[in-house]
Amino acid sequence: MLRIAISPALVIGVMVFLGVELEVRGEDRPAILVKQIVAHRGSSVDRPENTLASTRRAIEVGATAVEVDVRTTKDGVLVLSHDATLDHATNGSGKINDKTFAEIQRLDAGSKFDPKFAGERVPTLEQVLTLCKGKIDVLLDLKESGEQYDRKVTETVRAIGDPQRIVVGVRSVEQAKQFRKLLPKARQLGLIEKPDEIEAYAAAGVEMIRLWPEWLTDTSLVGRVRQAGVKLHLNGMTGTADEVIQLLRHRPDSLSSDDPARLIATLAELAKL
Repeated sequence: MLRIAISPALVIGVMVFLGVELEVRGEDRPAILVKQIVAHRGSSVDRPENTLASTRRAIEVGATAVEVDVRTTKDGVLVLSHDATLDHATNGSGKINDKTFAEIQRLDAGSKFDPKFAGERVPTLEQVLTLCKGKIDVLLDLKESGEQYDRKVTETVRAIGDPQRIVVGVRSVEQAKQFRKLLPKARQLGLIEKPDEIEAYAAAGVEMIRLWPEWLTDTSLVGRVRQAGVKLHLNGMTGTADEVIQLLRHRPDSLSSDDPARLIATLAELAKL
C-alpha cells in the first residue's frame, strides 16, 4: 500500500491559512465521518482510468468503492468508458456504440496513459464485477439509459455481482424509480444535473446526492440535502490536504478522488488532530 506522510504541523498550517482550523480539530472531526472513499474511475492518478489495472489499485490502497462508467457496444456488451468515443483513452477512434466488442478488444487502453501499461484492454462490466466481488463496492455511473440498457445492467449485476455492494449512479428521477424496482437491494447516488433537483431525487428514494464543489458557494445546498434526509457525496480530485479540508467543511458522508491512496492518508492524518 502506498504510504504518504503528511506532517500534522503542515496540515494545521494549511487549515489556519484557510480559516477552518477549529472545524477539524478537537471533538469535531469531520474526517472520521467520511464512510465512503470512492476511487474515481479506479485509481486513475497512477493507472489508466476505467481499467482492471485501476480497479485493482483501488482495492490495493483500501478504497471502499470504485466508480466505473458503463456504456454499450454495437453488439450489446457492457464496457467501461467515461467518454462516448474511444479517442481519449485508447489507440482507436469513433463511438463505442458503433463498434463491436471484438473490435474494441483489439484496442490498447493503457499506452496513452503510460507506455508501461501497453496491452491493457477496455474491460467489460462483467470483468470488473468479478474482480470486485467481496472486496469493494462498485459505483455504476450509468452513461446511457433506456429499457434495454437498464435490463442489461440489471442482469449483469444479478448474475455476476452482489447487489448489496452496488451503488447505482442515477441521472434522472425516472431512472432512480426504475432501478429501485430492478435492483431493490442496491443503493443509489443521485447524480443531479442542477441543485433544483435535490428534493425530487430524495423523494424518489436515493440514499445519497452528489453536489459539485463549485455549487457550494450556495451555502443552503448542504442544508437542503440534510433536510431531505439523504447523505452527501462530494467530488474531489487530488486528495491533498488543502482540497480535503475545504470539502470537510460541509461534513460529507462520501468523498471521491482520482488518487484514493492520498485521500485515505489525508483523512487519516486529519482524524488525528
